[in-house]
This record gives sequence, C-alpha cells and structure tokens, in this order.
Amino acid sequence: MNPFFSIIIPVYNSEKYLTICLNSVLRQNFNDYEILIINDASKDDSKKKCNNFSKISSKIKIIENKKNLGVSISRNKGIRNARGKYIVFLDSDDILLPRSLKDLYQHILLIKTNIVVLKHNELKNNYKNFIKRDSETKGFFKKKKFSKNKNQLINFIENFKLFNPLCYNFSINRNFILKNKIFFENIRVHEDHLFVSRLFYCREKASFPKIVTHSRRSTGLETLGRTVGYEVCVSCIKNLFFYLKDYKKINPKRIERKWIFENLNFFTKKFYLNLLICSKKDLLKLSNFIYKKYPSLLINIDKAVIKTKFFNRKNSNIKKWNKIIKNFLIKLDSKFNLSKEKKINIFCSSAYSKICIRLLKNNYKIGINAIFDNNKNFQNQKIENIKIKSINKHVDKNIKFLVCNLNKNDFKNIKNQLMKLKIPSNKIIKFDILRN
Repeated sequence: MNPFFSIIIPVYNSEKYLTICLNSVLRQNFNDYEILIINDASKDDSKKKCNNFSKISSKIKIIENKKNLGVSISRNKGIRNARGKYIVFLDSDDILLPRSLKDLYQHILLIKTNIVVLKHNELKNNYKNFIKRDSETKGFFKKKKFSKNKNQLINFIENFKLFNPLCYNFSINRNFILKNKIFFENIRVHEDHLFVSRLFYCREKASFPKIVTHSRRSTGLETLGRTVGYEVCVSCIKNLFFYLKDYKKINPKRIERKWIFENLNFFTKKFYLNLLICSKKDLLKLSNFIYKKYPSLLINIDKAVIKTKFFNRKNSNIKKWNKIIKNFLIKLDSKFNLSKEKKINIFCSSAYSKICIRLLKNNYKIGINAIFDNNKNFQNQKIENIKIKSINKHVDKNIKFLVCNLNKNDFKNIKNQLMKLKIPSNKIIKFDILRN
C-alpha cells in the first residue's frame, strides 16, 4: 500500500545537518510516509550518512545522481519516483517540526484540497530559536480564513513585491502535479519561482490551515541563495524566458498578468545587478549562452517587455552591456561621490551586500572598513572575506555607512540606530544602486 506523504529531500554536501534533518522526520508521531533522498553527487560524507539512516528505517529510499545535477532536477526525480498521495518538500539543512505530518494529514482529510499552503519558521544556527521574517508576515497570504471557503492561491497573496515563492510552503497532491505537468525547470538559483507560479496558473482552489511545518536554516552566508554574479545572470535569463513562454501559453487573467510582470521586473533587475560584477570572461560566456539557448529573449533595463528578438548576431550584446555598465558607474559616482572615499562601512550582510562590496572594490578602489549586521548569527561569519561585526563595537564616526537594505522601514530603523550611536545623518546612506 502506498504511503500518504512523500518527503522529498535533495542532498548535496549536507553531512553537517543531515542527522537532525532526518531525525526530525523519523520522530514524527505519524508513520504513513516515505522519505526520498536524492543524493546529488555529494563530495563529503553525506552518502555514508544517508546509507546509515536507510539501514535504520525502511521508509528511506535513496536515489543517486551520478553527477551534480542541481536541486531542480533532483526534486523532479523525487516527484517522479514518489509513491505518496501528497508531496512535502524539505531541504537537507532544515527540520520538520513535531506533529507536522499528523496535523497536515488531519487537515487534508477534512478539507480535501490538492494544494495546502504551509508556513515555516527560520532557524538560527543553534536550532533552538526562530526568526520571523518581514517577508513572511507582510508578503505571504492574507489573514483570511480560506481553509473552509477554498479559493485560488493567487488571490490571497498580500503583497506581490514581498512574496517569496518557496516550494516547501506547499504540500501538493502528487497526481495533481503529474496531471498538470508542474515540474522544476533546470535552474540553479531562484528555482522555486516558476514551480510556484505554475501552481497559480492551474487556478486550483487551495486550503490554508496555518500549520507551521518547517524550520528553515537561513543564516548561512555561503548558501546557493546568496550566490552572485554569472550563475545568477544565467538563472535570471532562464526564469525570464519561461515566464514569457508561460505568459503566451496560459492566457492570463488580470491578477496573473500582474504577478508575471512583477516577476519579469524582479528578474530583469536582478540580471542587470549581477551583470555589474561579471568579469569580461563571464560576459562573453553569458553572451554565448543567450545566443545559443535563448536568442529570442528581449531584456530591457527599464522594464520587462514581451516582444521578440534579443540580438541578431553572436556577442552583439557585449558592446551594449559594457556601455550600460560604464554609464551606470559614472552615475553612481556622481550621486554618492564614491571616488573620493578611501574607506566605507557596509551595514547588512546579504547577496546584495556582496554585489555592492565587489562593485566598490573593483571600480572605485574603496577599502571596506567593516561590515555590520544586527543579526547575531551573522556576526563573526565572513562575507567577501571580511568579518561581520556588531555595530556596538563601532568607534570611528567619520566613515560613511552604506546601508545595503532597501526596505524602507528597515532602513529607517537602521538609520535611527546609527544616529543614537552619534553617527551623523549625512554619513548614513541608503545604497540603492538600482535607482540609477
């Protein structure tokens, strides 16, 4: 008899976290499940740990990738090999909270929807405390009770700009996935976006029991989600291509058009942002990649548009890109007087901060005096080989702060915090380089 749940866990070099992850599933007070581990050619002892766990529990099935294929293809393998009625996604460095499966099972029996919206917490490094992100409280689903009055998913997003489409926030009927051919595209960064968007396009009614099922580990600064540069540009190109393809295919409603355009703009901006730190070699590789794979894709720096013809001949985009980057750097220097600064402080550690730091180092020869962050779990970690410090240890009040947090409220709070430490207001700058 087939199990009720299939827990799909892609694994790549996760030996540090695998034990707590797998134990969190095996210790559930619900037994009708299977665990599908897709080992994506790990180079550490992940394979050994997985095999040891498979000896402990017959619920564990291991699928071995002969080479590293990425999380998207690995999850697709999990979906196709699953036997469970409902799919639950779990990453190998996260945990499934106690009673999650039982609570979810009882809800599905009661409400009977193909899509169930889940909630998650974010873990600190010690796995004992949780962080609630602003994007989760303001960008997630509206505070309406729609577990009984089942409604289409997209109608309940509070804020398209803040909403982060994540596959592990949904438990989905496997037959529904197969019938609608909802799989992950071969994308390494931001691979969840298209998968979740395609759930929206099905216009299927969903339920939202507000069960917190997962705890996500999000404090590592070298995770795939914090990758910058060439790989992100490639992922943006792929996302843009498939969003445009889906747009033409589904005959979108007004709210779906709004959602698609929001994502087109998101990936267009992210593409150009990461393009700024690509080397000449990377630009050439990127140009060749687009020419060979997606020659019809048009990317406009002002807004995403839906038309044809990106470039007519090989490498014709490099000249255009170099011109854009040159003009951008001139405007950036004009606005922030970067060429006159010898040292600068960075506040906030994120993928965006990485881009800003590389941009400053490569083009303006500015020394990074220090990086500060209020998250205690980031402190003493490194970003771009620079240790992150607590702001309380800051002494020099003459060095400018470039705040790499673009959220309006967050910047306001950071500015107030710095001013209380006697940092002059004119030394605190919201470093929004995209506005140029």
